[in-house]
Amino acid sequence: MDGPSGCQAHVHSLAPCPPETLAAPRRKSSQPPPARPGPNRLTLFPTPRPTVIVVSHERSGTHFLMNSIARGYGYVAEPWIDFDYNHLPINYFAPRTVARTLAWFADQHAANVIKSHHAADFFEPVLDPLLSKMRILYIHRDPVAVMASFWRVINEWPWREGPQRDDLVAFARAEPEGQLLRYQMKQRANMLRRWAAHVEGWTRLAEGRPHLRVVRYDALKNDYAATLASLGDTLAAKPVDLTPPPRDVNVIGKRVAVGDAEVPGREALHALALAEVGDTMRALGYA
Repeated sequence: MDGPSGCQAHVHSLAPCPPETLAAPRRKSSQPPPARPGPNRLTLFPTPRPTVIVVSHERSGTHFLMNSIARGYGYVAEPWIDFDYNHLPINYFAPRTVARTLAWFADQHAANVIKSHHAADFFEPVLDPLLSKMRILYIHRDPVAVMASFWRVINEWPWREGPQRDDLVAFARAEPEGQLLRYQMKQRANMLRRWAAHVEGWTRLAEGRPHLRVVRYDALKNDYAATLASLGDTLAAKPVDLTPPPRDVNVIGKRVAVGDAEVPGREALHALALAEVGDTMRALGYA
């Protein structure tokens, strides 16, 4: 299996596009989109291999999967490419711009994993052309665990990422707000419904598309080697290492417990989740 060459595209080749380039996407240019993957380092595969996007709802095992394909298949999870406005200041609501930006990384055969929390709506209009160049791995997790982890990390951050509530159940009942709104096209009634819309959207798009694979967090956690090896066909490679990476590497919100520790209100949250998104949970085997 070919591994990354280690060749680095340094700061000058990853500098932000001038405003006129971003405003005129029809103009063909060899200049890359604005990007700062980690400390401005882009690692390229020496021979053509598909660039990978890992997508998830927040707190669903995103970095666990990213680290796993880095260890198992030779991708680069540190630095990753953050598909977010702080690192890629593009118009995410313009499908053509989304396609152009991601296609640039694919055309370079970037080994760095691209990370996104966007809903499926952002990708759907340009999905099939993208999948001809790239692979998308979507990871999902039990919504009770997702909400418990998300509640803790949002309350940890010193800005309004989402609804900050003292009570876990109140958080799950709350309407989405704050900076997390950038990942959704439409407003949802509450945080649980937001989770359901995210997972339903991506799992629907995965049907009949072998280059878009859905991964369960619990499968990766509990049956690691078999789950990771099953991605080989999608990634067009054989795994070279099927041992799990450390679980605390590159985790966002490091002061938040990494595992599935109990938190107050979890039983009440489970009951609420069944009432709000029970159909989705049953369809995915979470109820």
